[in-house]
Amino acid sequence: MTGYQPLAGIKVLDLGILIPAALTSGKLAALGADVVKVEQPPGGDRIRKIPPFAPDDLSPQHMSQNWGKRSIALDVRDETDRETLIALVRAADVVVENQLAGFWLEAGVDFASLRKERPELVICSITGFGQTGPWAGLPAHGLNVDALADGINLVWEDGKPHRGWAFTSWGNELGALSAVAGTCAALASVKAGGEGAWVDVSCWDALVETHRTEIAMTHRTGEAFSYRDTPRQALYTTYLSSDGIPVLIGALEKKFWIRFCEGIGREDLLSHHAGAELEYGDSDAALEAELETVFAKEDAATWMERFRSWDVPGGPVLDVQGFMASDHFAARQIMSGPEGEWPTVATAIRWHHTGTRAGDDLPPPPEFNVDADAVRRDWLG
Repeated sequence: MTGYQPLAGIKVLDLGILIPAALTSGKLAALGADVVKVEQPPGGDRIRKIPPFAPDDLSPQHMSQNWGKRSIALDVRDETDRETLIALVRAADVVVENQLAGFWLEAGVDFASLRKERPELVICSITGFGQTGPWAGLPAHGLNVDALADGINLVWEDGKPHRGWAFTSWGNELGALSAVAGTCAALASVKAGGEGAWVDVSCWDALVETHRTEIAMTHRTGEAFSYRDTPRQALYTTYLSSDGIPVLIGALEKKFWIRFCEGIGREDLLSHHAGAELEYGDSDAALEAELETVFAKEDAATWMERFRSWDVPGGPVLDVQGFMASDHFAARQIMSGPEGEWPTVATAIRWHHTGTRAGDDLPPPPEFNVDADAVRRDWLG
């Protein structure tokens, strides 16, 4: 790796399986850490087996989350392998794991004792529901975390609920971000001469936190509050363009509404904004009908250009293929790699002073157990 690596020299031992730990250690690798992924023999982490598969029989989950890591096979149930694993923990700065609370202690790996030996050690436990509480022992597969935190999309057909398709769990994604933040904070404490930490991150907690406004309002008023109950807003909703693509407008502020009305030559609509700093009034059916006619006159690409030139918040509702085709996606350099090969998809962290992104030059995900000898040599001497 080259470029800016704020975690260079930090040794991260990833004991996790499947997605939450892979996301967490992947972001730490992108920041420059030396990440060693411990995988279970004989076939390695099950993340390698998640479909759909590409023509090379590789899983996109594995090929998008394990860049920049090294792989070693160890079975904690084997005494010799367990001794090696504990030796690696003693050599690590950070341990990432996502087993249910109590698993590692029962397996003979006592994190609490290891932290007493080395208070600077950072343990990051990222689980579905945390180390404590009635749900701590509930297995998590991402979407059941989302379901229990008002984060799943339901589609009703013939009076029956079906989960809407999602290729990722928002609980997993947000949990990994919290895990990285907590880990980096603990590492900062160590660098300042303090101790490390045992970071307890619940993916459920992370998703629940996003409902902070509704939680606060419900607690304050004593009545159930949900944004689903708020009225439609003609100035902040979607309309169909001439090519059938939903286009969002967000003209809550008076200045934006003025620019939009002037742009479309409809100053007669200016009075529909009451002039408040942010317009959160009730739905205006007459205005919605007018705007439906206005937006249907041009295609989505034209509306995008108008929003840019008029300095008004808005834009088409894009799917993945849509935003990948945009000039902004290319300009932000989020993805790199030859056409038809597995690309690197860098993190959202961009180093403005260098014009690079965290994780944009990581080596490809490792083959199973390919780094066993090198890891033992580099970490254990």
